[in-house]
Amino acid sequence: MKTGIVGFCLLMFGFLLGGVVISKFPVHAQSDTQSAPMDAATLTAAVTQLKNSAPNQSHVMGDVAFMCSNVWFAGQKKNWPLANYYLSETEGRLRWMVRINPMPKGPTGVVDIQAIFGPIDMNVLPMVRQAIQNKDSAQFTSAYKQMLAACYQCHVSTGRPFLRPTIPTDPPQSIINYDPDGKLPE
Repeated sequence: MKTGIVGFCLLMFGFLLGGVVISKFPVHAQSDTQSAPMDAATLTAAVTQLKNSAPNQSHVMGDVAFMCSNVWFAGQKKNWPLANYYLSETEGRLRWMVRINPMPKGPTGVVDIQAIFGPIDMNVLPMVRQAIQNKDSAQFTSAYKQMLAACYQCHVSTGRPFLRPTIPTDPPQSIINYDPDGKLPE
């Protein structure tokens, strides 16, 4: 009972102190720069700054490779929850890549990445997810290889046939234990 009263008093003190702070330092919903309309030059400069600060596709694809490699090693160890996690991370990075530059230049002009990624997202990635959910190693290996083939077709379409995905032979990181029964270091 006594701790309940003390807790209630502390809560009320917090509300009172918060009210004093807010009354002394009012918070405005928008700053002056946010509420003022932008002219065309300011808007263009802001868009250019955002474009220049966004990572390029090769940076994002490095993340994709990292996550996709982890999918493979988790699946090989039959750590299906970890494989599922890394597949979700792979999908997120691929969607990020499409948002960054949906129409990059390819060997014969502009390439519609969304048109290429759509079937991968709707057909190939769900096959990998299904294999993980089924905890089926043979299905997983087959679906993973199909995913790599689809990735390669995207590389070819964007003029990068020299980027040939392969089944990884070494884990991309040594800090994650892929063993589903792995223990923490003692």
